[in-house]
Amino acid sequence: MSRPAAEGTSALHHSADAAFHTSDADEVLECEIDLISGLDDGDVGQDTGDATDLLTDEAEAMLTRARHVLIDNHVDLIEGIKAIERSRRAYDRGEPGQLLLITGASGTGKSTIQREWIRREYQRIVRTTGRIPQICNYGLVLTDGIDGDERPIVFVNASSSRSTNALATQILRALGAEVPRALHGHQILDRLRMQLVGQKTRLLFIDEFHHTVSSRDELVEELSELVKDLLVETRVQLVLSGMQKAARPVDANPQLDRRCRMRFPVEPFSWGSEIEHRQEFLDFLADLEEGMDLPEASNLSDPKRAGRIHASTGGILGRVTRLILIALEHGLEDGVMHVADRYLAYAHETLKRSGEKSNPFQPQASKNEQAPRRRVQRPSRTRGSLSGKPSAPTYEKTARTV
Repeated sequence: MSRPAAEGTSALHHSADAAFHTSDADEVLECEIDLISGLDDGDVGQDTGDATDLLTDEAEAMLTRARHVLIDNHVDLIEGIKAIERSRRAYDRGEPGQLLLITGASGTGKSTIQREWIRREYQRIVRTTGRIPQICNYGLVLTDGIDGDERPIVFVNASSSRSTNALATQILRALGAEVPRALHGHQILDRLRMQLVGQKTRLLFIDEFHHTVSSRDELVEELSELVKDLLVETRVQLVLSGMQKAARPVDANPQLDRRCRMRFPVEPFSWGSEIEHRQEFLDFLADLEEGMDLPEASNLSDPKRAGRIHASTGGILGRVTRLILIALEHGLEDGVMHVADRYLAYAHETLKRSGEKSNPFQPQASKNEQAPRRRVQRPSRTRGSLSGKPSAPTYEKTARTV
């Protein structure tokens, strides 16, 4: 895909001192915390390019600040982080185990809410206790416990195996525990309860929980009983997140429903025909631009430009994030100190779904003027013989030059 031509280079007016700064420990945390859940919702903080070496230090600081502002200005992310923090305080007060259910479509920010809370919890532990947790794919680990390792925060990405034993085994492995194959179902659950209590787990996150939910009622009932049992027997605070069907086990079990502290849906921004239906998205873009504090105005909340951004992304936070960050980064590489439409057009081309032909940032452009897509050269096609050895290529196809 060809890059848009650069504008004349603008002078940088803002010092890197105004950028979002983190301590060395925080930088390590941000590098490692992305391992948790693999940025699977297409969320905030995803790397948007390999060419950051083309940026000046000041431009790099602007890009870093923009990534953090995207989190700080989204109402659902802010409220979701607060909801998880209430669960953490409930554990510290000695309250019974309860459940927080976060639901939403892919890309709406569910995983981002959890990762950002874990990042802040890491900082809180360091600040209030002086202990420095280790960060791994499965959460936070304190290795200086009197009775051995402590895992106050455990994070798992639920697999697609629709079995309570499989889920319990996955959590046990996240706790660093061995799971002998000879163990039966009740033995696995007994070991899981013992490990959660022994390692002083406060919050257990199960992301992509909808993967475990089956259409079979008996399996849904088994899953709901497992979740309820963990809440009752261990006092752990549980955070389940996933698509809407992740709520089925909670809906199917009245006792589990009573232990649900909060149902927290994360929705895309709307874009209706009336201005009040668009205002939340316009306000988000205005706050985002103010927080990015770029030297030049981008006018992201201009109704026409905002409408194009929404048309490109469907109002899904993960797609909005990637679109703006890709456009900003490529513009900064060319010395453009704002989010320009032609870089938004380029970003849309890199993100658009298969079969999608239109580009909302080039509505009047002819086919030759639109941001071209790079055609990937295909390898020679071969047909296998009865002997198992490939025959000669049936045809050669070379890439078209764009």
